[in-house]
Amino acid sequence: MNEILLQGGEHNGWPTPRSLKRLLWSAAGACALGGLYAWRLEDHWLRIERRDMPLRGLSPEFEDARLAHVADLHCSPIVLESYLRQCVDTINAMGVDFVAVTGDFITGPKCYARRVARVLRHLAPKVATVACLGNHDYGIFHPKGLGSARDLHCYVSEQLAHADLFVMLNESRTFRRGGASLQFVGVEDLWSPHYDPDQAFGHVQADAPVIGLCHNPDAAHDLSHRGAQWILAGHTHGTCIRSTAIRKLALPASFHYFAGHYDLGDGSNLYVNRGLGYGKRVNLNSRPEITVFTLKRSG
Repeated sequence: MNEILLQGGEHNGWPTPRSLKRLLWSAAGACALGGLYAWRLEDHWLRIERRDMPLRGLSPEFEDARLAHVADLHCSPIVLESYLRQCVDTINAMGVDFVAVTGDFITGPKCYARRVARVLRHLAPKVATVACLGNHDYGIFHPKGLGSARDLHCYVSEQLAHADLFVMLNESRTFRRGGASLQFVGVEDLWSPHYDPDQAFGHVQADAPVIGLCHNPDAAHDLSHRGAQWILAGHTHGTCIRSTAIRKLALPASFHYFAGHYDLGDGSNLYVNRGLGYGKRVNLNSRPEITVFTLKRSG
């Protein structure tokens, strides 16, 4: 694991009006993003995980290709464009082939869709950036649909498409090198009324490896049962919160996957990224994360 400390803000001497304003926004964000913020030093201390991604049926043409995975950007009054741009620069410096973004691009109104697209258009993978949406990309979203904003997810998708991201709304994308194929499948958020894994896998080839993208890790089993060997998710911010009767009613979770790698059995794997946005950071294990996978052939 490598770590990079991103610089952020004026912290020398007495607070400036700008830093006080950010402090007030941070206090508001503790409620707006549903959790407490850690100190700024920890907030911007990027955790870079490097892992192999073994895939059955991977052709030599894609062996050793690299995939950067991020989630939960939450571009908002709290998570600033300047910070996210530094994260983009860090990814670009790695020279990866693919970037995968698994949802929660924004927290707030439509203007933040334009802002996050403005940041992400600077991503420069060798091949492509693929993505799926998260619950906050539909509004301040509850499992029962409370707090959804009409057509917000369509607007977010359009803005990201203009920034050259392939946003998969229950669909797949196939990339080819020579005669070899690598497939990505993305579903709409599990809590949205549009979630449809059957539609997403409707055009998937059985003879080429599949990497699935979902925001909520509770959807991972749906994707693995349909043939995804690896599922990339986010949503949790790397935090395991003790289950209570009230929490189960408000934010139901079935499998309680919260950070890192999980073996789902039958050759399927789940990886839950801790996210880039710096809400809900309560311990060192949940620092903002970029995961870099190296694709490997598996027997």
